[in-house]
Amino acid sequence: MVGVETEIEMTALTIAITQIQDLNGFVNAANEFGNDRMLEMGCKHTQTAKVIMGGEAAGLVAVSFEWDSVDAAIAGSNSINSDSQMLQMMGDTGVSVVRRSVLEIMGEQGDRSGEFNTCLYMSGNATSEGMEKGWGHMKAGATGMAVARGIATGMSPWTGAIFCWTNSVDALLAASANAFSDPDQQAIMVKNNSQPVGRIIAQVLTSS
Repeated sequence: MVGVETEIEMTALTIAITQIQDLNGFVNAANEFGNDRMLEMGCKHTQTAKVIMGGEAAGLVAVSFEWDSVDAAIAGSNSINSDSQMLQMMGDTGVSVVRRSVLEIMGEQGDRSGEFNTCLYMSGNATSEGMEKGWGHMKAGATGMAVARGIATGMSPWTGAIFCWTNSVDALLAASANAFSDPDQQAIMVKNNSQPVGRIIAQVLTSS
């Protein structure tokens, strides 16, 4: 959901981590018809972003779809995989799915504009507690922020994620450092046994 300034009604976020042989062709097709097709299927928001920094994940492409519920996410995934035009597009551009996860968006601030998107993987009890105060720091370097809880992520050390959008990664990292040094934020992390366990930086290629 775009343009939200307070905590939102919880929604489901499906993220497909992919390898795409013809990325330019995929993005062009998404802009021409793919993004609109997703909205027609009930998707609330979709984004394609290439991981540019993130260890072994560099070069992979994250394609995300936001839905009203997990049931809607499953139905939407089935619709995508049975749509002849979408299947043709994925075949023509050489899409292969590395993994697929579903998360619950627990809260959001700002909007999803920005050239870059980061994902900070968190361990412990995933919560949106303290998000409003955290946004007070993060808005100095981010256009938007969303907190998510993992529902089905496979075997992984992370239980939740903090997504941020920005036009300057340096500004985002400075704001993040300020947020994590806030005593109130530190107390919330201790309470929930929460620690960052990894981060990726991605460049947004298309979004709707």
